[in-house]
Amino acid sequence: MNKFAVLFLFSATVISLPIVFSRNVSFGLTSAETDVLASVSGAEAYSYGTQLENIALSHLAFRSAGSAGANETADWIANQFQSFGLEVEKEEFQFTTWDLLGEPTLIVDDDANFATTGDQKAIESFQSIHYSWPGDVFADLVVLPLPAAASYDEIGANAIDTVAWDAIDTTGKVVLIGREVRWSSMWEETYANKLSAQSPKAVIYTWWYDWMAFVPDFFSSAGGRPVGPFGHYYWNLGIAVGFVNYEDGLWIRNRESSMDVSAKVIIDSVVGVGPHYNVVGKLNGYGEPGKFVIVSGHYDTVVTAGFCDNGAGTSGVIELARVFTEAVRRGLYYPKFTILFVAFAAEEIGLVGSINYVSQHKVEMEKIMTVINLDCIGSDILEVSETDLDHGIDLDQIVLDASGDLGVSANLIEPGQSDEIPFVSPLYGDDVLMWWWDTSLGIGDAHLVGSSSSLLGYPYLYQHTPPGWIHTSYDNSTSTETLNWVEADDLEDHIEVAALTVMRVSPPVLVGDLNNDGIVDIFDVVTLSIAFGSVPDDSNWNMAADLNNDNVVDIFDVVLLAKNFGKTA
Repeated sequence: MNKFAVLFLFSATVISLPIVFSRNVSFGLTSAETDVLASVSGAEAYSYGTQLENIALSHLAFRSAGSAGANETADWIANQFQSFGLEVEKEEFQFTTWDLLGEPTLIVDDDANFATTGDQKAIESFQSIHYSWPGDVFADLVVLPLPAAASYDEIGANAIDTVAWDAIDTTGKVVLIGREVRWSSMWEETYANKLSAQSPKAVIYTWWYDWMAFVPDFFSSAGGRPVGPFGHYYWNLGIAVGFVNYEDGLWIRNRESSMDVSAKVIIDSVVGVGPHYNVVGKLNGYGEPGKFVIVSGHYDTVVTAGFCDNGAGTSGVIELARVFTEAVRRGLYYPKFTILFVAFAAEEIGLVGSINYVSQHKVEMEKIMTVINLDCIGSDILEVSETDLDHGIDLDQIVLDASGDLGVSANLIEPGQSDEIPFVSPLYGDDVLMWWWDTSLGIGDAHLVGSSSSLLGYPYLYQHTPPGWIHTSYDNSTSTETLNWVEADDLEDHIEVAALTVMRVSPPVLVGDLNNDGIVDIFDVVTLSIAFGSVPDDSNWNMAADLNNDNVVDIFDVVLLAKNFGKTA
């Protein structure tokens, strides 16, 4: 990937002459950058995160795509953007929806008679898998054993014991199986074929191996509709799917081995088609407003509180919207390009929100200069997905340089992590939608935006060292405090890096320099006094000439410029 030096950027207020800004000795920032970054608050962003968490916790399906919690979240984000003074739009698209109408329930019963309750145990850790079909079943419980494996590296080394499995009829039953079955294609193929031949009424995942006991649960994206070479077998067969932790799973396994037990499984889900919303807040540019910088993050979750994934990223987008609108009001920063703050819907079910955004804005794609996507930020080390040079912007290097200037630990990682994917490669985005949902929006021929990256905070997955906890019940603010995971200080660091990156890809414009000679002087006063009111509303010149921000170019702008030209802020 070709690299080039980041251009020296400068800034001035609406009435100032160009000046040479002093560099901060420690970090190498311009004074304008320093002034804007001073407004970034990790505590404020953390507060947004807890508010998003509270919305999630008030709904059984949390903020799952297409649920009541997701819709409430979209409204809340729109209200935040509006409170900052942004132009706001909730962009609707229709897609598969999912919600939970009642608390998921699993009760293990010893005598196959649900009317007698003395022999029953409710399993507290039970939770519905994301996008599970509904189910209300009382049936025999059977266990499909997995082969021995002393570690992750041994998964798939031994074949499924098909003799043992053939002796177990899963038809109409409740099946308990280790979630690890999907970690080996050989194992999963055997499993998918078993379900297709003998379809159960419900499946309960657990962790099979004791070396996975440290993970409380794990909810994959659209786990009720598996994605892979063996098809959407739960979805196609109408099977309800839930999860219990290792301890409860082990208790059930031991119970089933000593007696014939039954189970009552209730997953009161509802699947339909309905509205999803991408929420867009617009901050107009002052140099080339017809070109765009997108700052984005998805707000939907799996069946968890989603404090990190992706409350943290969404909070970062909201905080950046607050910081930049305040910077414009205070005359600290006038962005060259229009900045779009976008909260995407439905990332967890296959990038559906961002794919729909590209579809709805296909004609504008070539005008998008860069996409800075925030996903799971706020832990110890910032990760930056690799980008290509596009529009003269080498985004990953700009982010890494910004991280270095701010003293924030950052690493470059492989491209293609989250909602930047449909921008980096619309064709691949179309493939994702086909892979997950057997449908296409035909975005493959859209103009790609190579300068698009996701910023993530490492660790975020339980496999990391130390572990992160996205897609588990530990993804909440209480756990992140206890586990020293997502913290306000780290969140602030990552948002500052994103803010500095935005300022460097959309450099500040010297508002009032109407003849573009790099200074505000008498020639600009003359230019404005001759021409005010005669320039079309969509002119770049007209935006720069509206010095008092009243959306008209008039005598008041002439007076303001004449009064103040030659003065520095």
